[in-house]
This record gives sequence, C-alpha cells and structure tokens, in this order.
Amino acid sequence: MERGLEAPAQRLSSDAVERLVRRLAEFLGERPGVAPVEYTRALVLSVTLVSAAAVAIAVATVHQPADSAGLAVLAVAILAMSVSSVTTLAGGNAVRFSATAFLHLGLVLIYGPIGALVGSAAESTGAAVRFRGGWFRFLFNLANNFLSDVAAWMVFTRLQRLPVHGVVADGAFGMAAGLAQLTVNWTLLSGILAIATHRSFVSHLRAGLNITAYNLVYGYAAVGFLGLHQRYGPWGTTFALAPVAGLQVFLVFLAQRTRTHEEHRNLLLEKVTEQAATIERSYDATLIALTHALDARDKETEGHSRRVVEYTRLVAIELGIAGEELKLLCHGALLHDIGKIGVPDAILHKPGKLTEEEWQIMRRHVEMGARMVEDVDYLAEARRIILHHHERWDGRGYPLGLKSTQIALGARAFAVADAVDAMTQDRPYRRSVSFDEAREELARYRGTQFDPDAVDAFMALPQERLLSIAALRASAGLDMFSGRNFEPGSRITPRVAIVA
Repeated sequence: MERGLEAPAQRLSSDAVERLVRRLAEFLGERPGVAPVEYTRALVLSVTLVSAAAVAIAVATVHQPADSAGLAVLAVAILAMSVSSVTTLAGGNAVRFSATAFLHLGLVLIYGPIGALVGSAAESTGAAVRFRGGWFRFLFNLANNFLSDVAAWMVFTRLQRLPVHGVVADGAFGMAAGLAQLTVNWTLLSGILAIATHRSFVSHLRAGLNITAYNLVYGYAAVGFLGLHQRYGPWGTTFALAPVAGLQVFLVFLAQRTRTHEEHRNLLLEKVTEQAATIERSYDATLIALTHALDARDKETEGHSRRVVEYTRLVAIELGIAGEELKLLCHGALLHDIGKIGVPDAILHKPGKLTEEEWQIMRRHVEMGARMVEDVDYLAEARRIILHHHERWDGRGYPLGLKSTQIALGARAFAVADAVDAMTQDRPYRRSVSFDEAREELARYRGTQFDPDAVDAFMALPQERLLSIAALRASAGLDMFSGRNFEPGSRITPRVAIVA
C-alpha cells in the first residue's frame, strides 16, 4: 500500500523537475528569429575573458550592502523596465530604449560594486526574458554591464577625492561616470561585434558616439539618486524613480498604440495594393478585348498580336528596358494596329494590291489608333508606339517622317519585332521564311529601315526562344502581362548602348 502511494509522488516530483528543466532550457534558448551565434574560437575566448574579468573584480570588490531594501527596489525596477523595453527606429536602424539607463548609474553610485552586480543581473535577466537571446548573450551582457557600471563607480569615487566640492562638481563627476560607463560598455561590445560580424572594430565603436550625450545626462541624473538616498534613506530613491517609471510606462503604451496603427496601416496598404492590382488587370483585360475586336475583323494573321508582343518584349529587354516601362511598351505593341478598326472592310480585306488612294486610307490607321487612346493617360506611352510604329530609321516612314532617335525607343524595338513576325509567318500572297533568312533581311536594312541597336538586340536572341514564339497561334491573353514577365530578374543584361 505504501509502495502504491509513493509511486505517484515520485512521478509528480519527476514531472515537476522535468517542467523546471524545460522552462530553464526555454529561457536559456534563443527565440526564433534571433540571429544565431557562430561559436568561433575567437568569440568564445573573448567572452570567456570578459566574463573572467567580471568574476575576478566581483570577488575582489563586492560586499554585502548595509541597505538591502533600497537595493531591492531599484533592482526590481530595472528588471521590470528591461522586460518592457521599447524598440524604436532611429536612422533606419532598430534601437532598444529602456529607462533602466537612468537607474544603473544611480544604483552603482549609491551601493558601489554590489549595486553594479545586482543591477547588471536584473538588466541581463530582463533582456533575456524580453528577447530570448540565449545563454551566450546573457553571459556576455551580464559581464559587460557589470564591468561598465564598476568603471563608472571607480571614476566617480576617485573624482570625489579631489579637493573640489559643491553641486556643480558633483554634477560634473556624475557626467564623467556616465561617460566611463559608455566607454567600457561600447569598447567591449564593439570588440565582440567585430569578431562576430567580421567588420571593423572602429566602425562599431563609432556607433557609440551617437549616444554619448545621453550617457552624460544619465550620469548627471544619477547624482540625484545618490543625493535623495543620502537625504531620505532607502526610500528616497523612489522620488527619482517615479518619473523614470512614468516615462517607461508612457513609452510602452505609445509603442503599443504605434504598433496598432502600423498594423492597421499595413492592412490598408494591402487592400490598396490588391485594388490597384485589380484595376491593372482590368486595364489589361480591356486592351486585350480591343485586340480581340480587331482580330474578329482581320483573321489574316492568327496569333499575330501575341507573337509580336513577345518578340517586342525580348528585344526591349536586350535594349535595357525593364519593369513598368517594359509593360507599357508591350501595351503599345498589343495595340499597334488598333486603328485598323476604322479602315473599311473593302480595303482591309482586299485580296489584291491596294491602289495609291487605298494606301492613303490604310496608312491613316496609325493616326486613328493614336486618337483612340489619346485621352487615356495610362496609355500615353502606348500611344507613342502606335503613332511611331511605321516610322523608319532613315526618316522615310509615316505618318510624321521621324528619323533616328526622334522615334521612340520602344517603337524602334517594335518595328523589328513586327517585321520578323511578318517574314516568318505564311501569308496568302507568299510563303514564310526561316529565321536565318529573316536575320539576313534585317541586316540588309539595318541603319535604313531599322534602328541598328534594335537589329543587333534581335540578333542576340536565342533561336529556341524565337521558334517557340513563332509557333504561337492563340489570341492575346492576360497571361502575357503577368508579373513574372516584367520582374527585374527577367531582364537580360543589355549588350548594346541605349540611344537617348
């Protein structure tokens, strides 16, 4: 019977120990997302030396305090404030702010090394709970904080021995203590960071100069803690502690409100982004619908709109066009012949050769297409492609007789793409030619009909890509304007200079 009663008790004790060990492991372990520590020999040796120095100084200097109550009050305050520290942004970098900086110096000026030890333990424990940086960071932070605080205490006590007294002198001594604390803290921290990140020690140390003024103020304020303690005893420090704690509470609430507003703003931005994407898809769908309307009238070149957009995109990428500019260019390529909707069927579908008068009407499709989209701001760049796509490099094109770089770069890329598709597809009045023959034709008219750079860009395209495009017979679709076709990663490194 007794054995039966003992077994559950043993299991209960074992479970309690297991939970305790698990919680200790969770406390000492690193929080997911914290940059992992690379335990190199140099890093481990450096932290070991810093920790050993802290232990040696603690053994030599730390004594039991005469006033445990005041020490406990300030230690609890440091722990609470460190746990509730606030992360802010300064100059694009995350900065952790905690009002404990006001308390550390006051604690060490009042209690000496024991104050430094208790305050450092409270600060390091709070930071470990708040950020879960792991046991290695905890150990270094404890040693670093202790050595920094002891350095401040040593400077202050040495300066007090000088034959200079008064309020001004005490304030100056406090500021010197604050500066000593900062110097030791950032020197040790910069050394560890330099080893861990393989960056210059000086570059890390320079960052500490940005907060020198803060530590001077902290040291000056710490003298107030000392004065209140000497005047009113252990609980006198609460007079100075109250506004510091109030500041911390204010910052915590402010951070929470800011985080709430930030989350709300992000939700709104997501909705705006989704709506913008929906509107953009609607634009693309409208343009494709216009192209389908044209295809319904002119079935001579099945899949021409899709193929010419793909050719244009590849040539434009070779010329260095990318992103939104590339997409707008493809819109122009898609709509290049939209003005043919206004050309009479008798001319558009005439099987034989057009008369000069009929040619004059046919050529008007360029200007008609440009007028169709001139009131649509979104298609301003596409309008240039529509208006310029029959211009020639030598100035003998229409409707404006532009030449050379007067012609939009996109239109010059499109002219090559359009000619390639016309040559490599069967037409009722002639057979298609191979891409090798098309290249020869482009080379023949390089510098007369076509922009030399645009021709060279086409010549650089791989044969497999060209053949896959030539086989397309489907009508234009929304997939042509998917984001992957216009991402920076889809850009080919330009091999020719862009003509301005």
